[in-house]
Amino acid sequence: MWALAASVLIGAWYLTTRSEGLVWPALAWMAATLFALAAFRNTAPCTPPIGCVVDWFAFLWAETVIALSLIAVVITSVRTALHQDDALST
Repeated sequence: MWALAASVLIGAWYLTTRSEGLVWPALAWMAATLFALAAFRNTAPCTPPIGCVVDWFAFLWAETVIALSLIAVVITSVRTALHQDDALST
């Protein structure tokens, strides 16, 4: 879970430092990772209950990192796309 969260965080850093606008495949990958972690969590041995140690140390933090990365990418991408549109119209 942490490896997936780290890969999304690195991808978000790459997308926010470049001024490319909206990159839909990257956003789709990040959103898919966000929702895939729930299924990945359910494959843990003996299907632990919600709120167990696995959730606290891996799942909840990884979900938070991925969600915040996705929000940051969307905000900076929309802002960049709007600035590019303004530059083209003037």
